[in-house]
Amino acid sequence: MNLAHLKTFVAVAELRHFARAASVCNVSQPAVSHQIAQLEEAVGAKLLNRTARRVSLTVAGEVMLEEARRILAAVDRARERMHGVTSGAVGRIRLGASATPGLYLMPQLLAIYRAAHPTFDLQFEIGALDDICERVARNDLDMAIIAGVPATHELRAKPLCCDELIAVQAPAARPAPKSLRRAELEASCWIAREEGSAARRELDIWFHRHRLKPGRLMSFNGPDAVKRAVIAGLGIAIVSRMTVEEELEARRLAQVDVRLPLPARNIHVVDHPQKHHGAACSAMLALLATTFPRAGDAASPARRNVSRGQVV
Repeated sequence: MNLAHLKTFVAVAELRHFARAASVCNVSQPAVSHQIAQLEEAVGAKLLNRTARRVSLTVAGEVMLEEARRILAAVDRARERMHGVTSGAVGRIRLGASATPGLYLMPQLLAIYRAAHPTFDLQFEIGALDDICERVARNDLDMAIIAGVPATHELRAKPLCCDELIAVQAPAARPAPKSLRRAELEASCWIAREEGSAARRELDIWFHRHRLKPGRLMSFNGPDAVKRAVIAGLGIAIVSRMTVEEELEARRLAQVDVRLPLPARNIHVVDHPQKHHGAACSAMLALLATTFPRAGDAASPARRNVSRGQVV
């Protein structure tokens, strides 16, 4: 059974005439008879009653006509949808992000993307870095924007910009700006991300590298919770600058010099190296390339231009 046989059968069934069906299908009348015979053999039933003057449908033929019309209509719909996809008129992107870029970098980018491509199906999720990367590897997500690098080498990671990390505390905790000595760092209460998060692992590695032993440490889920805890005066934290820009400008937070080199990380876009990207995903990659023209340059920090509604 193939589509040509189904089209020929529908033509014969609707026209009730082999010669007319042959003309419509642009084949010879013997070819029509041969295709009908092959179709009847494939389905194992007689589909047409043929006499010298008329053609009629058997009971099996009536059922087959109904199903053939459905199949051909489904094929037509599939072709129309595929044309929309290949022409770039429609598409779908399943985009993930870890917490910091998902909350502070992507919203404006998504707004720009949605305005430029209103017909694309845009799905966006924020999650833990390891979980988001695993979902990209499983093809549950097409790509992701993450702070740091994926734990697996299965994915391709391209740096977009530098995620500058700084130490902050509530201004009231230290009226006069000054640097903190090692003893003060160890005596301070540190506000950290939750256990198992990539940010927490980075902080623990930083403590170990500089042989710091903080006397007190409090854990909070997500960058917003960490920021609020620091604003409340609970302690000091190492955070992404992009998460506290507004609070620094409003002087609800103050940057602190810890006299030690802070962890360095980049924002990356990750995908599977064997992934074929359609129009929607390609459009997102193009937007990222335009937004971060110096991608790969670790000296290029992420900055947000709120007044223009752009990320640069």
